[in-house]
Amino acid sequence: MPNPIYADFHVHTHLSPCGKPEATAGAMIRRAREKGLAAIGFADHFTPDPIPNCPFYDHQRLHILTDLRAEIAQVADRADIEVLVGVEADYTIAGQACLDPAVLAQADHVICAASHFHLPIAPQPTGDEPRAKAELMYRLACKALVLPGVSVWAHPFHCRQVRPLLPILETISAAGFAALVALANEREVAVEINGGAVQYVWYRQATARFFCLAREMGARFTITADAHHPDHFARLDLALEWARRLGFRDEDFLTAQELRERQGRKTT
Repeated sequence: MPNPIYADFHVHTHLSPCGKPEATAGAMIRRAREKGLAAIGFADHFTPDPIPNCPFYDHQRLHILTDLRAEIAQVADRADIEVLVGVEADYTIAGQACLDPAVLAQADHVICAASHFHLPIAPQPTGDEPRAKAELMYRLACKALVLPGVSVWAHPFHCRQVRPLLPILETISAAGFAALVALANEREVAVEINGGAVQYVWYRQATARFFCLAREMGARFTITADAHHPDHFARLDLALEWARRLGFRDEDFLTAQELRERQGRKTT
């Protein structure tokens, strides 16, 4: 039997603008089954409305959920793996308009990013010093965490454009991090340990203090590969190995059932 905590709720398909053509629903489900995952959660990029001057989101409307569900229905070998169909919302670019009731009514789960500063029209720090960059990341994270319907905080503080990350996060006090974690706990938002980010030494060094504090405060977590291609599931092992080194236990991670229950409480 697969370990119920070994689940990935941040998986992209070819329906995301950054997804590879090989990332069909069938290919991603098959690779997840081969790795022994108990559940896979698709989370393609989404915004309710087009975003002017940001072509990345030109075609990411509600139809991606129905298109993906139709594609999943054609996959024969999925009986022993639970499949969730959700979205990755983008507070960085769209703010509070990144979600609407229509998608919340159809999505099994919602992960939300607050650090996509590499995209056009993304907000920029007021200066180049680490504190200014930290203030921007912190402010957007706070706002994303209280957005109705969000169940997972995607790749906290990860953006290869806002660097070096360690001196940026060093300007955030333990009390500041604790306030973020308390907000996530209050809103039942899980904190994501993202293999796409964890593969970088600089990200692990910069965020270890935050993740350890969050675990000590009783936050719940998800382990993800942030896969855009079937081969990217290897990053899930990196994320889990790092989490184990930091002292994470099975009970720290959300199961698919718990994630569904959380999402249900947010949309009823």
